[in-house]
Amino acid sequence: MQSQTNLNWGIAAAGKITQDFVTALSTIEKSRHMVVAVADVDGSRAQEFAQRNQIPRHYDGFDALALDREVDVVYVGTLNPFHYAVVHLLLSRGKHVLCETPMCLAVDQAKELYALAEQRGVFLMEGMWSRFFPSYERLRELLQGDAIGEVTLVKIQHGFRLAHVERVSNRELGGSIILDLGIYALQLGQFVFGSSPVKILPSGTQLNKDRVDVQTEFILDYGDGRRMVALVTGLENLENDAIIVGTKGEIKLSNYWCCTQLARSNGPPETWPLPRAKFDFHYTNTCGLRYEAEEVRRCIEKRLLESPKFPHAASLEIIAISDEMRRQIGVTFDEF
Repeated sequence: MQSQTNLNWGIAAAGKITQDFVTALSTIEKSRHMVVAVADVDGSRAQEFAQRNQIPRHYDGFDALALDREVDVVYVGTLNPFHYAVVHLLLSRGKHVLCETPMCLAVDQAKELYALAEQRGVFLMEGMWSRFFPSYERLRELLQGDAIGEVTLVKIQHGFRLAHVERVSNRELGGSIILDLGIYALQLGQFVFGSSPVKILPSGTQLNKDRVDVQTEFILDYGDGRRMVALVTGLENLENDAIIVGTKGEIKLSNYWCCTQLARSNGPPETWPLPRAKFDFHYTNTCGLRYEAEEVRRCIEKRLLESPKFPHAASLEIIAISDEMRRQIGVTFDEF
C-alpha cells in the first residue's frame, strides 16, 4: 500500500484545521508527504478544498476515502463527536490514522480505537502536536539535566474568546473548554511530572446555557508538594504562557501548547521560528503541525504502531483525567 518515496495522505474533513495541516505539510523541505485525496460530508466543500490545494481526488463522505488504495494515512479533522466513527472506519480498512485532539469524547471509545489499531497492525496517534515541537525536546533536556532543580509548580493561563464558537459552546458538537484548550494544560503536567495526578480539583467553572464549560480553573496535585494550577477560558484572551517553577529556577514557555520560544530565569530566550507558507494559517503557530506529520512518517517507516513521544497510554491518561474533570463539574454528552 505505502509507496517507496512518499507518504500519501488522505484528509478527512475540509475545514480550517485540515487546511492548516495541508499548508504545514507544504513547508517540509524535500517533502516526502503527498496529499492525494480529501473527503467531507459536504461533497462540494471537498471539491473546493481539493481545487485550492491541488489535491487529485475528492470524495463525498468518508467511505470512498477509506477504500482509496493510494492513501497510506489519514488526518482526521472532523468535529469532536465524529472522531470515533471516522477513525473506526479508517482503521477497519487498514489505514494509518492521525486524529485531531481529542481522540474521543470518552476514554472507553478511545480504548476501543487503540485496541482496533493494534489488532489491525496500523499506526494510530492522537494529534497532541505540542509534544513534537523542538521546544519540547529542549524542555525535556533541561528538565532531565536538572537545569531548574526539582519542579514544584506549573502555572498556566490559556484563553481565547471562543465562547461563541459552535465547536466549543455546543454540547451536541462535543463542546467543552476542557477538551478544546484544557487538554494542552493536562499534557504539559503529564510531560513535566511524568505521572497522573493524585487529586483533580476543578473550581471557578462557568457553564453556558447549554451546560457546556466555557471557563474553568483547576489544580492538579501530583503529590510530594508538586502541583499544576491552571485557568482555561473561552471568555477572554490571555497571554497563554506556562511557567515551570523549580527549586533552582524557572522556565517560561511562550504559547506553551505550540511553543516556539522558551526562556530560563534571567537567560536569553531560545527560539525556533516557523517557516513561511503558501497560505496564511487560521490558528496560532499551526505551521507547527509539520512536526507531528514528520513524527507520523518516521513511525510508519519504522513500522511502529504508536509514537514513543505520545504513546497510546499517555493519550488515554489525559482523556481519563478530562472525563473526571467534566464529571466533577457536571458536563456530560448525551451518548455517554
